[in-house]
Amino acid sequence: MPPGQVPPGQLPPPGQPGAFGPPPGIPEQPKKKGKGRLIGILIAAVVVIAAVVFGVVNFTNSAASAVAGDCLNVKEFKNNTEEPAKVDCNAPEANVKIGVKLDNSSDKCPGEFYDTYSVSGKRSYKLCLMINAKQGECWSNLDTGTDGYQRVPCTDPKADGKFVKVVPGTADEKACDGIDPVKALVYAQPPTTLCLTKPDTGA
Repeated sequence: MPPGQVPPGQLPPPGQPGAFGPPPGIPEQPKKKGKGRLIGILIAAVVVIAAVVFGVVNFTNSAASAVAGDCLNVKEFKNNTEEPAKVDCNAPEANVKIGVKLDNSSDKCPGEFYDTYSVSGKRSYKLCLMINAKQGECWSNLDTGTDGYQRVPCTDPKADGKFVKVVPGTADEKACDGIDPVKALVYAQPPTTLCLTKPDTGA
């Protein structure tokens, strides 16, 4: 048998033409090391960044970051309920505005008409809350004691009251003189008087 010729039914030895392996002239590619670990590190970094962003956004939208003049959506006025969310004061769900933010949960608000939201512990504070009403609006849940206030059409049977006059810069029930029947909600800080009367629901 001529030199180099392979007997029938046998494979040529490695390195010879026709053997399994990379084509002649193309070197084998070196194996890449650490690729899986690099991907894992990148994924972990993305998760950490996402967690940081979520934490910043969550704090920014929380009552803890709110200051006087900010508005909140309070769904329930009772203990152990979910933290109210900070919202734009012009949003329909913005039912209260922070009149005063106190540094201690045991401090008292400067008046009887404020609702309150308190947090005790290491980051203790109290929010003194005003109804975020505009003149001419009707609201429900004004008398329930626990349910969050809601704007409703004045023709809605659920409407409890209509704010017929809103006087910013004045904390005096006399601002509501001439309105009958009327309940004057007087807030000292910032000075504001809300004149509340029975809505005409058309019933």
